[in-house]
Amino acid sequence: MINSNLRLAINIAKKYHRKGTNLADLIQESNIGLIKAVDKFDWRKGFKFSTYATWWIMQSVQKESAQANTVINVPGHASILGWKYHELLKVCEADYGEMPSIEEAANILGTSKVTLKNAIDAYRLQNCISLDSPLKDDGENDKMLVDIIPDDSLSPSENANDKSIREVVMAAIALLSPREQKVVRLRFGIYEDAKDDPELEDYK
Repeated sequence: MINSNLRLAINIAKKYHRKGTNLADLIQESNIGLIKAVDKFDWRKGFKFSTYATWWIMQSVQKESAQANTVINVPGHASILGWKYHELLKVCEADYGEMPSIEEAANILGTSKVTLKNAIDAYRLQNCISLDSPLKDDGENDKMLVDIIPDDSLSPSENANDKSIREVVMAAIALLSPREQKVVRLRFGIYEDAKDDPELEDYK
């Protein structure tokens, strides 16, 4: 039965083949779904095997396709729960014009608040993009996303100068009276190194 339906498995795998996925991996997952279908198929229920197998094959291929296009591997149950939550939001907004709270959504979905929050965070991770992703998948351009993102951080020399200037300023402020220090800090917003100063506690 497996050998006779390999073409079905390959055709389904090809339908889900897109950028970021490997066709050979999809075909392997498709074959795994086919094997599961053979193990669970009951001919006495009157269904065609190809119809029954298609569902199992698609489930395996969709799972592989989703994992291949995410930077972080998210567990299947968390991904499904996160998807259900977002679908629930759409339904509530369309029918009632408002969004349910986390507690209400957890009760509707039959899970705990903590589990739902974790699933929502995990679902969002699926939209992450790797900085090492190629800009074009044509095999000719080797430039990656990280190459076009500007670096706004200070250079080592600029960072050293900034630190030196801060040390000079803080040393100069320390020479002032408490009242003068308070005026200077409030005027220029210099609070970082004075967070433990009781004189400034009311002004933070």
